[in-house]
Amino acid sequence: MRILVICEHYYPSTDACAKRMTTLVDCLRKKGHDVCVLASETSLAESPDYRKPDYVTFYSAYAMKEKTVIKRFLNNWTEMQNSSKEARRLEKFDVVICTSPPLMLVLSAMRAAKASGAAIVFDVRDVWPDVAYEMGSFTKDSIYGKIFARISKKAYDRADLITTVTPGKVSKIKSKLSDSDARKVALVSNGLDISFLEQEEQADLISKYRLDEDPPCVYIGNIGMAQGLSSLLTIAERVESSRFLLFGNGAEKEIIATEVEKRGLSNVTVCGRISPQGAYTILRHAACAYVPLKNSSMKDSIPTKLYEALGCGCPVLLAAQGDSVDVLSETKLGAVASPENKKELFDAFEWVIKKEWTSKEREKAALTIQKKYSRQAAAETFEALLVERFEGRFFELKTEASPCCVYSKNRMERDD
Repeated sequence: MRILVICEHYYPSTDACAKRMTTLVDCLRKKGHDVCVLASETSLAESPDYRKPDYVTFYSAYAMKEKTVIKRFLNNWTEMQNSSKEARRLEKFDVVICTSPPLMLVLSAMRAAKASGAAIVFDVRDVWPDVAYEMGSFTKDSIYGKIFARISKKAYDRADLITTVTPGKVSKIKSKLSDSDARKVALVSNGLDISFLEQEEQADLISKYRLDEDPPCVYIGNIGMAQGLSSLLTIAERVESSRFLLFGNGAEKEIIATEVEKRGLSNVTVCGRISPQGAYTILRHAACAYVPLKNSSMKDSIPTKLYEALGCGCPVLLAAQGDSVDVLSETKLGAVASPENKKELFDAFEWVIKKEWTSKEREKAALTIQKKYSRQAAAETFEALLVERFEGRFFELKTEASPCCVYSKNRMERDD
């Protein structure tokens, strides 16, 4: 099948969207599908010199210097418009896959699918606008709430297949649909990219951060108060004997660094961005990894960093409720607390940090994640769903993928 994938981020970006879509596209191409990818040029933010393959096109987008609601809306709007523009230059497709967030991209996908007479697959990583309500970004009655609610309803109605990443999200989406449309919803979980575990450790990091001498509690991800880091700083204030290393960037990185200095937390270090290889090294040697969600309302969310920490055999301090807790419970490698309950969170930290985790416990947890929650296995499931639902509707599957990011006018010139 000829497949168009429209997403915000793709490799060389390393965020959750890019990881999910890159693994999926790799699988589709290996299976012989002819795939083209449209992704935002913001994917290149950390790798401006990256040489893209022929089947990937990066469209332009409004760059956000700060993440306000208005600027995020402008960013999403330009991504929708410019991905649509690029899609019109491509040949026709059998299937159009769009992953969200950002939700607005589904409008581009619907236009592309209509132009090609293609089936449309709506891949939902976060249920919008519901997650925005849960995070307090805006309300149902706001103009943003009304716009996004209308777009999501249109997307669910138009989609031939809806995939999503957790059991809670499956239930939430099905509750919005009729009984007949609910059959369109399928679970294709997120998880751990197995290649993450095939990296070599960085000896210089082990030495630099004294990982073996004094294993720290670590946080790896976006830096900000919304990530629950204020609660972690409160724990650090009470447990001066433990070290805390915070890795990542974010709009509030300087605020967190200032807060650390203000509180005089000599046991906390804000370390900045770290490479995937560095993250692997840190997680292999840390005493525990802090994995938070903003609040207990986000019951259907599972952070990618949870899979990565557990896949490395690193005990987890999880500040969340719902589906994330179920994953941690399967591995029995950590403790959980409600994000809002500081006493519960402190008690959970003390239990995790004081427990002497055995190599057997760590290895068993890592193996559970690798077997049940690998991105590669999820991509295989996704591909099988596409074949089951759509292959009979189109021409015979091509045996070899070919570059498909060609302009229509070039095709016309060749035909002449």
